Amino acid sequence: MVNPRRIAVIAGVVALCVGAGLLLTSRESQERKPRLISCAEMSYEARLARDEIKHMASPNVGGMGMFHYEITHEVPPGYTPRTETVHATVALWTPHGRLLGSDRGEFGGELALADESYPAKQPKILYYANIEDLFLMKFGILATTGYFHLDRDVGSVLLVNFSSNGDPEVKEAFKLPAGVETSWVTTDDKLLVNTSKGSFLISSPTNIEQVRCKTRWWQIT
Repeated sequence: MVNPRRIAVIAGVVALCVGAGLLLTSRESQERKPRLISCAEMSYEARLARDEIKHMASPNVGGMGMFHYEITHEVPPGYTPRTETVHATVALWTPHGRLLGSDRGEFGGELALADESYPAKQPKILYYANIEDLFLMKFGILATTGYFHLDRDVGSVLLVNFSSNGDPEVKEAFKLPAGVETSWVTTDDKLLVNTSKGSFLISSPTNIEQVRCKTRWWQIT
């Protein structure tokens, strides 16, 4: 004989289990969704107040003629090394010299340091990568990189610090899922980097999170 009370209890338990499963799935989906933030850029005046002295030129125009240096390309044994004059696309002043970043697209780029004897003395190459931009942050200098060619879309964020003797140290602080297309310092003094696979907010040398940028001031989701 069918017991209606037992059926009702079983149905209730099943409903609770299904409901709990749906709730957990919904919460996990929300947790995976990047945080929605205002990505407003810090004003030019505010950046100057942080003593950021920077020059930039688009890679499309070949960089800046006033910041040039030579690079020597590696060649197979028995061939004469080829030297080429290149031009920085971004230059940032530091107390230990001027950081120069170059972006030559598929032909590569580098991060270099030009000391007070530049241009008589060639800059020191610190890192080989296409440098999208340079930023003076409170915890060091960040260099954004990106390489886009054929099916390759790679990028990272480098951290540059100087020792008490002024010796530069460069390390890859963050590996990104794609190359940096644009970047800027936000109004709350954090670095936002935008890639083809999302935007990322950097608040320290060890803290990065994927975010979504508000397109309208009233957005809440």
